[in-house]
Formats: sequence, structure tokens, C-alpha cells
Amino acid sequence: MTAYTKEDRKFFEAMVIKAELDIPCKDTPDPGLESSLSKWLRQYCKDHGYPAIVFPQTQNVKNFLPAGFPDAVIILHNRVIFMELKRPHGGRKSKAQNDMATMFAHLGNPIHEVKTRKRAIDLLK
Repeated sequence: MTAYTKEDRKFFEAMVIKAELDIPCKDTPDPGLESSLSKWLRQYCKDHGYPAIVFPQTQNVKNFLPAGFPDAVIILHNRVIFMELKRPHGGRKSKAQNDMATMFAHLGNPIHEVKTRKRAIDLLK
């Protein structure tokens, strides 16, 4: 019999339960900053066992990725979700982001604009 660590048990429970209790309702306000949404999404994917890359908005990342590349790439069973994270009020896509969204859509992989935790969760289900 294999002994599981506390972290293993937490991971398995999250996979089984899917942490439904953490799903915000429409009345739950989201944090105002895109960085807060990014941090939350990174942790949510980790807790649910979704392989994900959520890029921080740093100069190193901007030098590494092409202009307009989506903020998050999440791998699910038989599909990949691309997300452009925006703050809830006033977040707008740049021309490079619009161009990248057009290219991705043409290739059959839409980039979803996400401003709230609820929207992110809806896309991941």
C-alpha cells in the first residue's frame, strides 16, 4: 500500500470534488486588477489538475512571446482553451491582440476574453 502525502490527498480530493464550493456567484465581485485574475486562474488550474500556462505581465514575457499572444493556455480533455484576461471595467484589447485573435479564430482556436472568475469557470467546464 502506498502512503500519500498531505499534498497528494489534497490534489486527489480536488480532482474528485472539483472544488465546487469555490465557484463564485453572480453577486461575488471579482478583483479589479488583471494580475489578481491571473493569479487566481493559475491557482484554480493547479487545484483542479489542469495543465496551464498563465503568463505574468512582465517585460521578459513580452520579449519572449509574440505581441498579442493570449495570457493563458489551459489544456483540458480533448481541447485547449486560450484566454485573454482583462480587468472587469475598462480593459480593452490592443491591435496586436485583435490581430492574434483573428489568426487563432481562422485556425479554429478562438481566444476567449475573460473578465471574471465565473466566465473562466464556465469556459473550463
